[in-house]
Amino acid sequence: MALFRSRFPDLAALCALETRPQAEKWLSRLPADVRLEACRNGDVTILSGERSLHSRYNPVAEAENILKASKSFREEGCVFAGFGLAYLPELYAIRYPESTIVIVESDPALLALALASRPLQRLFSHTKLLIVCGAEPEELPSILERTGLQELSAYASPAITSINPDWYARLEISLKRWKDKRQINRNTLRRFGDLWLKNMCRNLAELERREGISRFSGMFTDIPVLLLAAGPSLDEVLPALQELKKKCVVIAVDTAVRACMRVGVEPDFIVVADPQYWNWRHFDGQSCPKSYLITELAAWPAVFRFPCRAIHLFSSRFPLAHFLEQRLGLHGELGAGGSVATTAWDFAAYVGTPRIYLAALDLGFPDLKTHFTGSIFEDRTHCVSTRFATSETAGYLALYGAHPYPVPDYRGRTVLTDHRLSLYAWWFENRLAQADSPETATLTHTGMKIAGINPVPLDHIQNLPDRRDEINRRLNLAQTKTGARSKPRNMSYHSALNELIAALEDLEELASRGMSICDRMQASVIRKNRKIEAESFTELDRIDTELISHPAKELAAMIFDRFRNTESESSTASDPVSDSKEVYSAIKVAAQRNIHLIRIGLLRQQEYADESHNRKDSDTVLQPDNTVL
Repeated sequence: MALFRSRFPDLAALCALETRPQAEKWLSRLPADVRLEACRNGDVTILSGERSLHSRYNPVAEAENILKASKSFREEGCVFAGFGLAYLPELYAIRYPESTIVIVESDPALLALALASRPLQRLFSHTKLLIVCGAEPEELPSILERTGLQELSAYASPAITSINPDWYARLEISLKRWKDKRQINRNTLRRFGDLWLKNMCRNLAELERREGISRFSGMFTDIPVLLLAAGPSLDEVLPALQELKKKCVVIAVDTAVRACMRVGVEPDFIVVADPQYWNWRHFDGQSCPKSYLITELAAWPAVFRFPCRAIHLFSSRFPLAHFLEQRLGLHGELGAGGSVATTAWDFAAYVGTPRIYLAALDLGFPDLKTHFTGSIFEDRTHCVSTRFATSETAGYLALYGAHPYPVPDYRGRTVLTDHRLSLYAWWFENRLAQADSPETATLTHTGMKIAGINPVPLDHIQNLPDRRDEINRRLNLAQTKTGARSKPRNMSYHSALNELIAALEDLEELASRGMSICDRMQASVIRKNRKIEAESFTELDRIDTELISHPAKELAAMIFDRFRNTESESSTASDPVSDSKEVYSAIKVAAQRNIHLIRIGLLRQQEYADESHNRKDSDTVLQPDNTVL
């Protein structure tokens, strides 16, 4: 108990396991059929009814056999579902002293029983040990992400998890959804990573021109937000949107802007998070001089020429932009759940609202519809329709192409959804479970039912007091401050950009040196020169140390990860020197790619600047702070 308290003081306080009386209180809450029992070899196990959580003969030998047989145990680390008596995590800690161990326990009473059962010094002396106890299963993915442990494999003992099967079933589902989401993110990175990088490089000058979103933090702590997504049920809300705007701050996702303008309503905020050209087309041709546009550096470049009140940047999720943002002192991070709706919800929470009303967050296909009436998706299918590829065929593929399946809606019926949309729902469930989340309700009831979001009728908002004058006053006040920096830059844009390029060039040079040393080592093996080989290993160690601590180590991550994944799928076992050379080569290619795209982006920015200087563009009257690229 004392060792646990000294190693994990915060957890001991949180679980009320700081003193012996507290532990005894937990032990008294255990079911009568949960008890300790001596094993044949003198160790101890836990019995739950007649089932033993460990071998009744030799728990250590059992753990050794599991460690040898299971593919879940890698040197990077492992997440163990259930503490049990920690035979297996302890053996893993001895086998891999530099690995990370995470143990997730559902019940503090079972943890107290383990602490009272046997000495655990060898486990608690492990330097990279994390214990999660008493949390909800759905919280574990966010814990792993916050601690940078998202790449760990997981292992669940059927015997240990049987003591609380419902809790561990939820944990398994949560980890599976998280793993699926990460796989989708990887696939998205492979498909769009180069586009994101190109967009960022073309938009670099926007970091100098644009403010962050920090001026909106906590602006509406006493006013509700209406968040407009772009599901098919948006048609239900549009007729009442003029009246709803009087009661709430209106935040619209980019794909819903066209529908809002069709009924004469300019959103207070428009959120753009998708970098693709076709996403820009959703509001191309519109003009919203009373709307603030909230986006990030990887947006399609034309987004920054959108006629609006002002454009503000939230912190980018990509290393290249993040490098510059840190040096320029820009702040304002928003969550990323894979959909613009998740980012818009997080922005609604960022402005401090006490309550968010959702509309058209269907995450499914109510009444077998894929989009709201008049959406760019629908219009495009008609424009490209041919005799042999009709709009009806396109609609069918949009509905059934991702293998939809039924889930409950808010009316007690079912609605079709697909795997990707269900992951967005999972993001909302996890976010809403956090203590700082604003209360969230939905005005449209035909979409997927999400835990933590309650349905309310449309007239619920219509009965709220009119707050439009106060909303406009605060928005106008924010606009008057847009010309002045909310805080001074940490360094000039050009200084930060020069530091970025210099860091990438240094990264490229380090990788080139590593490749040269690998070539020399391969030649020394042929000549059997062990002195050169030993000296080369020492040089590679120095290069690796520099790379690990290099300020630009994350900049090449996007391209490097795609290269590494491709290589790992196609390569076979090879010697360590060849593997090292491939890694250095990937880093060099990534650094060169970043430098190349930055220089192209800067050249195009200069071309745009020259063009705008040589012509008078009357459209800029609507957007005095929106310098045309």
